[in-house]
Amino acid sequence: MTKVNEASNYTTSLTGEPFLFNETRQMAGLLASGEDINSLKKRNLAENLIMHKKSGSLKRVTTPIFRRLSVMSPTAVKLLSTEDLESAKLILLVSIAKTDRLVGDFLNDVYAEKIALKASKITKSDIERYFESIYQEEPFLRDRTEQTKAKLKQQLMKIISEAGLVKKIGSDFEVTRPSLTNKLSNQLIADGDARYIKMLGGSS
Repeated sequence: MTKVNEASNYTTSLTGEPFLFNETRQMAGLLASGEDINSLKKRNLAENLIMHKKSGSLKRVTTPIFRRLSVMSPTAVKLLSTEDLESAKLILLVSIAKTDRLVGDFLNDVYAEKIALKASKITKSDIERYFESIYQEEPFLRDRTEQTKAKLKQQLMKIISEAGLVKKIGSDFEVTRPSLTNKLSNQLIADGDARYIKMLGGSS
């Protein structure tokens, strides 16, 4: 397994951290308008700006939103808040990949390979093989409960799906090559994230 992102270890945090596109886009808009990221995080916890339905889990949801925003450049934050939905979702996906190794390595080791081979789908077996390779490397994940492992797989594929890279068909996932605009590709290059262009099927 080749580490390709900033997250140094595999964790189970993804079980409680969905895509959160609308919420992150809303916070990105406020950051782009000049708010300080730390102040905005505190304000969201105090005022529930994202209108999270469960006040008891607001902190748990706020944490990944601002972790992801914190690894974006100011320009990427602005693009997340203003670009078309497809581009904005890809910007968010890249930030998730940079902060969660399970997502980053999946894009590199599974999705990018399917794109390169022009494969039509990611099968349930592909997902199982990916996780088995991780379990061999990371005893911490191997020793989690079957319920936790199932949740990790489910959440990973849900994020990839919501980002627009796959579409669930039965137990498999149809691969969709996203459309990377020149503006998005140039921004990824400027931010030192050119490797994600190739992972997503573009040419860097």
